Amino acid sequence: MATNPTGHTLRRALESQPREGIRLQVWEWRGEPPACLCLHGIGNYGRYWDFFADAVAGRLRLIATDARGHGESGKPADGYASQEFVADALAVLDALAIERAVIVGHSMGGTHAIRLAAAYPDRVERLVVVDAGPEPMREGSERARRLSLERPERFEYADEALAYLRRTSPGYSEEVYANRMRWLFREDAGDVIWRSSHDALASIMSGGSRGDLWEALRAITCPMLLVRGTRSNVLSADVAQRMVETVANTRLIELEAGHNVALDRPKELADAVVAFVREGS
Repeated sequence: MATNPTGHTLRRALESQPREGIRLQVWEWRGEPPACLCLHGIGNYGRYWDFFADAVAGRLRLIATDARGHGESGKPADGYASQEFVADALAVLDALAIERAVIVGHSMGGTHAIRLAAAYPDRVERLVVVDAGPEPMREGSERARRLSLERPERFEYADEALAYLRRTSPGYSEEVYANRMRWLFREDAGDVIWRSSHDALASIMSGGSRGDLWEALRAITCPMLLVRGTRSNVLSADVAQRMVETVANTRLIELEAGHNVALDRPKELADAVVAFVREGS
């Protein structure tokens, strides 16, 4: 990639672990203000945003986290309710002395972004929700559950892991597969294993309904950009339109993409986000 982020390791204090806290891995791409905090979906990682960051090309300052239970961040035995992810995001903003940020969230990260904007309006300048909503389509939900909970936990060889990715998520470029191999997996006793925790994914999946997201959306006061992939199996056109009608000052754009808009159409997504942010300048 043309843009190389700086890695930060932060620790958020927890009541249950006052001394150790939880490790939060953060990636930062230098750029012009304002700062944009990018939140990834379930099973992914902060460097998921590499292609998006490359397309932004310094037009914005980008920060991305490995969510708890994912990547190089801590993997506690519990604490996977949405409010914990929101608190982690706030801790990252505090640690980097960012008073207000643009929040960009995809999938699970999009639901956390909605809750963050609703509960802490003073911290959110603008909100970008990428292919996420209160009523996910059944096909996408079943696929996410299958890939999260029924995946092989170990591969003897990297080629086996790559073959699994190609089989379960076909159609991406070689650059995308290389990125996913680098950041989805790590070596363990000669095998290739996932960086994300199966127990964490199971805990997230067993969480409550998203129904309260409609209430959260009604509480949002900042401008919102909603991005939907036209081939998405998660966010339907109907739900997207209802979200637009629920949140004042919302714009919907649809890109020819599947659920992973940032992988399918990084340049178009980057240009849309930059234009949306610049409206407020």
